[in-house]
Amino acid sequence: MRKAAPAGTPAGGTDPRFENGPLAVIDVEDGQVLAYCTGGLVLDVPAKSIPALVDWTLREAKLGQPKLSGPGKDADPLIVLTEAALERYGLPVALTDEERLAGRIPEGHKVIKQLVRAEWKLTKRGFGPWARIYRPAQGSERACVQLCIPSWNALDTRHWGEAGQLPPAELARVLGVYASRVMTPRGSTAVTGLELMTALHPPTRASEPDESGKRHSEHNPGSLGKDPVDCARARPPTGTRCSRTCRGSTCAARRRSCSRRRTTGRGR
Repeated sequence: MRKAAPAGTPAGGTDPRFENGPLAVIDVEDGQVLAYCTGGLVLDVPAKSIPALVDWTLREAKLGQPKLSGPGKDADPLIVLTEAALERYGLPVALTDEERLAGRIPEGHKVIKQLVRAEWKLTKRGFGPWARIYRPAQGSERACVQLCIPSWNALDTRHWGEAGQLPPAELARVLGVYASRVMTPRGSTAVTGLELMTALHPPTRASEPDESGKRHSEHNPGSLGKDPVDCARARPPTGTRCSRTCRGSTCAARRRSCSRRRTTGRGR
């Protein structure tokens, strides 16, 4: 069923695969599970479990967002679960202190067992406020759904203000505006920022054809890359030129003093 879109609400993209927008907020009203999408659209949700909800999202909901660059990947659909939806699907409304510190519910939780039986996988972060449920990619096709659980502090007030307290339709509108101006949220605003850099400039690209005409994956110059990078040194290595105190000269004897002045502000 459809409802009129509130003023200023971004509608779904022109890509028919994602015609219902990038995300949906799942809520329960009078016993009926509903998905509040961007553009004022409200869908009936037939899913009776979390694995069934993931299947419905990927096969029927038509949620997602087109890739931001040529060699990039389409954004996975985002499903936001309200407290009523958590109760409906057998998840706790709030995490215990132990679960909150761990950042996830226990591996033995019944919902995780349901996912395992349905051959769905979780990332190493487990089933937490920003759980990602997936199956290994088959060729170029991805099967992945991103969950967001506001009552588990997914929408931290330091970054999202009072968004986590909004009604479902308004929350869908706010997150939809964010998705249209930045990208579909993937976690905290910091995590989403890193994901945005990767989406705009993917770590790999297709190489030029080799002698047999095949293309291979290669590093995309200027990207963050796909491999971990060593942290920057906390202090300058031996022989580093100090342009401030030592006026450009190499001074091993005064290096410790230079570092102390830079740290404490002395000698300015």
